[in-house]
Amino acid sequence: MEAAHIVPYKGTDTNVIQNGLLLRADWHTLFDLGYWSISEDYTILLSEALKSPDYTNYSGAKIRLPKGIRHYPSLEALALHRKSLK
Repeated sequence: MEAAHIVPYKGTDTNVIQNGLLLRADWHTLFDLGYWSISEDYTILLSEALKSPDYTNYSGAKIRLPKGIRHYPSLEALALHRKSLK
């Protein structure tokens, strides 16, 4: 498992829990490359370019969220990340 930034790290302002996801290494790489993102209702959005059944089976699945809403991934950061979706 790896800690991934939703919006790339740019100092202490981006190094907050709401700008992070805990991901398996391959999902982290694909997230950083824009092959998948997360919707405003915290479901997985896959790029049309990602056609492997290893990943397409997760399309539309809801991510696991922290118990406390204050630790949820930032919707603003996720909206910015979705702009990089291929």
